[in-house]
Amino acid sequence: MSGFKFTTFVMDTVLLITFLGLISMIFNLHRFAFYGEFLILLVLLLIGAVSAIGINNNFRWAWILLALFFAFVFVNMLFIYVITTVEIPYFLILLVVAVVGFFISLFNIEKEKTEKDSGEIKKGEIKVEKVEAEKAYTADKQVKKTYKPGKYIASKLREHYHAPKCDWAKRIGKKNAVWFNTEGQAKKAGYKVHDCIRS
Repeated sequence: MSGFKFTTFVMDTVLLITFLGLISMIFNLHRFAFYGEFLILLVLLLIGAVSAIGINNNFRWAWILLALFFAFVFVNMLFIYVITTVEIPYFLILLVVAVVGFFISLFNIEKEKTEKDSGEIKKGEIKVEKVEAEKAYTADKQVKKTYKPGKYIASKLREHYHAPKCDWAKRIGKKNAVWFNTEGQAKKAGYKVHDCIRS
């Protein structure tokens, strides 16, 4: 687990409020309406539990499922309000909670999509540019040992400079390679020394 996430906490709270409100609304119904809505509630509880587990593990499909869940809950609440004979004083609050849950889900679907499109995978606090690293590694498996056009190499995408024989240097693609003749030039350009040079 990667620690406390405010959005996940808010969504879990919204789900709890939604279910408590639905339960309260359903128990105001009579006979067949109660039985039908109770079955729907059981299905929604299952979907909500699966979605909660999914969002706690950062799965995009869980946010999509929650968006559909809240859209259905909104319509279902309106239906219950129409068929019930008892006045529900907190009905507007429950509708607002369902709308908030829907928009939080939509926001997180877009957020996950943009992170996926940027090629970054978050694991803890480390960002790995997986696609770029794979392309660079396959395109340039061997660095020439003549050390031309310089004695040190860095990537435009990273912060360290390396000796050309370093394994990390071999992964730098030609289009992202920056060469230096001296360590001073590399440091002046803002790069930090890598462990392969220190040892």
